[in-house]
Amino acid sequence: MQAVLREQDTVVVSSRDSSGEGKTRMWFALTLGGTLYLLTPSFSLKARRWESDPWVRVRAGREVVEGTVEQVTLEEAGGDAPLLLERFRLAGASTMEALAWMLESGSHRLFRVRPGAGP
Repeated sequence: MQAVLREQDTVVVSSRDSSGEGKTRMWFALTLGGTLYLLTPSFSLKARRWESDPWVRVRAGREVVEGTVEQVTLEEAGGDAPLLLERFRLAGASTMEALAWMLESGSHRLFRVRPGAGP
């Protein structure tokens, strides 16, 4: 899947709750080591769904990965922060300070995908 992801700008991400499953196209960041990050506004339906059910399905072309998401801070992302800044610049993270503010203020949430770690 990593090879396919490296050729994509966005992926289709599914989340679920008691009313069903929702799908949306999202920008993402993929590290050289294969860690996949997703950034979303805190008020989004998927962010609220992930609070109660961290299951996620990520689709890029014909490739599909299921797993769970975990919310992470910029500090927990550690050395991946420069990549996150590069990939999420169009979401308003034009500087490292802006990205930190987005996460610390609660306007956005950063999630790390854990493939195969389904509930």
